[in-house]
Amino acid sequence: MRPVDAHCMHVLVTGGSGFIGGYLVDELLAHDHQVRVISRHPGQLTDGDGGLEICRGDITRPETLHGTMEDIDLVFHNAALAADFGPAERFRRVNVAGTEHVLDACRSAGVPRLVYTSSAGVYGFPNSEAPITENSEPRPMNAYQRSKLHAERLVLQQRNVEAVAVRPPLVLGAGSPAARLLLSRLEHGDMPFFGSGESLVSLVHPRDVARCLRLAAVHGIAGEAYNVVSFACPVRRLFEEIAARLGVQPPQRHVPYVLAYAAAVAAEWMARLRRGEPSLTRFRVMQFGTSRDIRCDRAQRDLGFTPAWALPGLADDMVAWYRGEGER
Repeated sequence: MRPVDAHCMHVLVTGGSGFIGGYLVDELLAHDHQVRVISRHPGQLTDGDGGLEICRGDITRPETLHGTMEDIDLVFHNAALAADFGPAERFRRVNVAGTEHVLDACRSAGVPRLVYTSSAGVYGFPNSEAPITENSEPRPMNAYQRSKLHAERLVLQQRNVEAVAVRPPLVLGAGSPAARLLLSRLEHGDMPFFGSGESLVSLVHPRDVARCLRLAAVHGIAGEAYNVVSFACPVRRLFEEIAARLGVQPPQRHVPYVLAYAAAVAAEWMARLRRGEPSLTRFRVMQFGTSRDIRCDRAQRDLGFTPAWALPGLADDMVAWYRGEGER
């Protein structure tokens, strides 16, 4: 990606009313960019005096994107369907076809650059303490992860728009749907360890994700993907830190990994039969029962990114929000 003016860009954000999108919009406005947001739910955003423009649009309906990208210097494509279970067609329609529609709109409007919010899910869950870098082999394990890898390749391999991708792992912080579920389970004593509890989980705070996305817009090399990680720690430490702030006992129960995985397979099978949501998924078991040590050396070298969040601050942030004492 060729150098761009780091100040006063006119940028467009898809999915700006979502979890990561909200942090990204805040980050861009704080650095004096003019921000246009495309959202299916524009009522969740407020027009402000700080350079925010709101448009109604849906990446699965390409006709709604017409005219939204005029006079835009760069697009942050952040809108996606993120879930750990569901029909492959749903993920393909939003994450793959939706990305194709965004790329088509960029080409039609002459937008020169795009930053794509991908996912470290493209690596799957290799269950190894070996460092995972951008050169590690992709091994997506479910429909969501496969759709993100497919969309990322569409973005990085096309030649009409200079593009980079940013791959966050599990994103935890104020406002995170995953954080709400995790804290609720810990608070009520419903969260066991899958296995020993010593497996490594790689985490990133949404503010670190937003900062890395902004830096990728300016310094990213076209065609490259960048991991963004705040830190990695044993699952046991994560649960203990959160439990201490909630004022509850950390988990005492250990479910053997093989049994937990088998239970998740059965729960998913029943959910398909009943066309409902499973009580447990293989994704959740692998997320907290296998090791992933994702590294962001490339982002540090190329983008000048340095993680700003560590475990204590992240746990404080989540619990304060969960109790209604923090933002988001």
